Amino acid sequence: MRAHQKTTIFLIASIICTVSWAQGSNNLLNENLYDSSRSATRVGYEKFVRLNQPQNKTRNSDWIDFSHTYSLRKNSIEGSFNGDLRFYLNNNDISPSLSEAYLRYKGENGSTYTLGRQKLDWHPNESFWQLDHFQNTRGFRLMDMKNEGLSGFHYQTKDNNLKTEVFLSYFYIPSLNPSVKVEDGQVVSNTDWYKRPPERTIIANQEVDIFYDLEVPEYRDVIVQKSLGLRMSLDWGEQANQGQVSAFSIYKPERRLRINAEAYYEPALDSVVVNANPVVNHHVMFGGELRQKYKNMEFVAGAITIDPNAKLGSDFDSFSLEIKNNRTLQSDFFKVEPKYNRETYAHSSINIKNNFSIISLNYLRYFSEHEKGSDDFYSETVKWQNALGMGGSYEFYDWLQGTMNIRYDFERKDNLLNAQLIFQPWRQSSITLGSELIRSPQTNSYWSAYRANDTFYLNVGYIF
Repeated sequence: MRAHQKTTIFLIASIICTVSWAQGSNNLLNENLYDSSRSATRVGYEKFVRLNQPQNKTRNSDWIDFSHTYSLRKNSIEGSFNGDLRFYLNNNDISPSLSEAYLRYKGENGSTYTLGRQKLDWHPNESFWQLDHFQNTRGFRLMDMKNEGLSGFHYQTKDNNLKTEVFLSYFYIPSLNPSVKVEDGQVVSNTDWYKRPPERTIIANQEVDIFYDLEVPEYRDVIVQKSLGLRMSLDWGEQANQGQVSAFSIYKPERRLRINAEAYYEPALDSVVVNANPVVNHHVMFGGELRQKYKNMEFVAGAITIDPNAKLGSDFDSFSLEIKNNRTLQSDFFKVEPKYNRETYAHSSINIKNNFSIISLNYLRYFSEHEKGSDDFYSETVKWQNALGMGGSYEFYDWLQGTMNIRYDFERKDNLLNAQLIFQPWRQSSITLGSELIRSPQTNSYWSAYRANDTFYLNVGYIF
């Protein structure tokens, strides 16, 4: 069984187990309390049209989406489930996503104990820039901004204006979208916007094919991974004009698996064979931010540092700046050299909410001096260097609203636009017309690999 299929089956099983566990718990907690829970299932059909011809064009052009949300609230118990499943009609492949699935207990002193998968508001501007350092984005579209939470135990308590949060986990689900697998020695995906590794290399001035062989790791070597995080925040002011200063640090696995590899020339295949071995790498994130509300406006500013070289001991008892010797491969035929560079960036936003509109003005500045290449094995190029963005939504009528997100990088001249019109002809139905447009003129940009991925899409859905 291929790695993609195994990992997908594992995630589906996790979702099914979580749903079953949540539903079983709900039967015990809500035997006669149906009015304290809410449930909704949405089924949609989506068709997208390419405006140009991407280099890695797939056969997929339409799919069916399934989304389910469930919420529970009774006395001191809360619960939530939010999951999505995309079924591709052209090749019968699937893409799952689990945004949240948790149970929470509220203590008498205001403390909360949450077990499961939950979104944490530790890095509020991450989703707009699709950074995927703290929490993953769903990845169903190239510009998908929906977050997936972290899985584990989250404790929160408050003493007057000082709030303390602790996150602890020994369970890890890597990002699976866009999904990837190896077929006949080639790395393929069911989406157009996955940047594939090179297919050919040069030996003795001759181009030869690269044949990829993926070594599937044991499940326990992937999912049994530790995370530990701490966040402290101090509030002031009334609710309408509330301010907050906070700082956090978290040690956790990166969103994607890294690849260690061996490469050699195989005369029988007249190809360079790459034996790829996926491994989990941890990183430390730490940063702080300032938030200030004024009536219907909120200002947020902060800074984040990410260190992929930091390592905690087996029982969280020590720090060690250890770099494994097998992280880098260099041979005469092929070179795999993952970059483990420390990164620092600052972010800010101004959000304004009115009765019919939401407007957000965002800025991000990347400070680290090292330059990641745009053509490396892992597509590690930073997404933004010096960027300004604006997003928001507006309700024209009860049955029509629009959303837009536009981002522009002053250093690389990247310009990304995502716009939608959402019609609701009936209360439980929706029709969405959307577009994703990309301009990326410089080859050293992260987005240059997707400059031919402009699309229009139509989604028709019904909520049960």
